[in-house]
Amino acid sequence: MRVVLVTMALRLPTDPSQWITVPPQGYAGIHWIVANQMDGLLELGHEVFLLGAPGTTPASPAVTVVDAGDIEDMHAWLNGPEASTVDVVHDFSCGQIDPDRLPAGMAYLSTHHLTGRPTYPRNCVYASYAQRAQAGDDSAPVVRISVNQARYRFRADKDDYLLYLGRISEWKGAYEAAAFASAAGRRLVMAGPSWEEEYLRRIERDFGDTVDLVGEVGGDRRLDLLSRASAITVLSQSTMGPWGVVWCEPGSTVVSEAAACGTPVVGTSNGCLAEIVPSVGVVVPEGSPFAPDQARAALADLPDPSSVRGAALQQWDHVVVAKQFETIYHEVLAGRTWS
Repeated sequence: MRVVLVTMALRLPTDPSQWITVPPQGYAGIHWIVANQMDGLLELGHEVFLLGAPGTTPASPAVTVVDAGDIEDMHAWLNGPEASTVDVVHDFSCGQIDPDRLPAGMAYLSTHHLTGRPTYPRNCVYASYAQRAQAGDDSAPVVRISVNQARYRFRADKDDYLLYLGRISEWKGAYEAAAFASAAGRRLVMAGPSWEEEYLRRIERDFGDTVDLVGEVGGDRRLDLLSRASAITVLSQSTMGPWGVVWCEPGSTVVSEAAACGTPVVGTSNGCLAEIVPSVGVVVPEGSPFAPDQARAALADLPDPSSVRGAALQQWDHVVVAKQFETIYHEVLAGRTWS
């Protein structure tokens, strides 16, 4: 098939003249999701058109990177002559593309990677059952976030630090990750962007002796941190998120990425984490008052790196997930719709 993948079109924060690419230069979970989905489709022999990420280096001669990043430009391309030859549009833009503005009869589906209801629920696929339930749906497909092991590094011998990788925010549980590491007597490397200065200062004030803040990371540095960590902390909290609803972790890219590196996960039961963490780690309560014995016991119960990687690839390998979407593509082409 000829498949259009639409990523969320975002400018690079450090250089607004550039777009975030696929895969991304730094922090951008949805762009990693699109990268792994593209890899899976290519291995299955499909042709891919990528919208929303101008400047991306094509991963294969079967990839066409469309020079359209602005939303109106993307709509114009989708209504133009080149798009008339594609089979299906798979939209990861989380509401930037309006399906009602597409040509009549164009096969379309989207995946939702945010908390709350999608802007356009027609033919929306969810990354977890918890996310789907929060959106008020009970019938749409659920397909997990995939991971391509070739993009990550497996290490059986781990270093003695814990990792937090993601936006440093209240709903993502960065403070709780620091509290957990402090209770366990372990160093926490905290990598990611921070746009809430007061929240960051609170972490530094309360856990400055525990946390190493390294900022946003990408490329080899990111892969190195993921593969060497003894565990990754994904302690999402049921607090008010950035879109005016209580945070429900949608799909958690970092869980599948860490697990592909053989790095086990310490997670809460927030959102999707209750569904995916038990096979690759341990679940701990939400909140921050961790007792030392509790934190150390959780780390002692973590599965070994080989088991973690095996579980991740069995469930979330990029080709396995691409085949699931391939089935949905055929159903949409045959006229299936849902909302």
